[in-house]
Amino acid sequence: MENKDDTSVKKMAELLRRGATMLADACPQCGSPLFKVGDDIYCVRCDRRVVYAESDEEVETQAVRTLIPELRTTLIDKLKALNELVESESDIEALTKLANLMVLLLQSLHGLENMKG
Repeated sequence: MENKDDTSVKKMAELLRRGATMLADACPQCGSPLFKVGDDIYCVRCDRRVVYAESDEEVETQAVRTLIPELRTTLIDKLKALNELVESESDIEALTKLANLMVLLLQSLHGLENMKG
């Protein structure tokens, strides 16, 4: 059975064969060399993208930019599920609660869309 280091080395070699560039910088999490793959900086061992930031504020901004698409997907999924509940509900009180929740989710989605700038 291969260990994580063997697998990482094989992935690194494969990236180099495909034209990626090994950088002099190391991953802040694990210390492995970073690779430039297209426009992205990538750590093979952590299996994640790495973003350079000059300040804590920039780190937060990058984190929010990464999170927005995930939040958008979650909100849309919740709206779809809520829509199915509304279609099958006939109780006025329950419909009112569902409608209020739908409005909140739509407002949140609208806010996310505005954040994308």
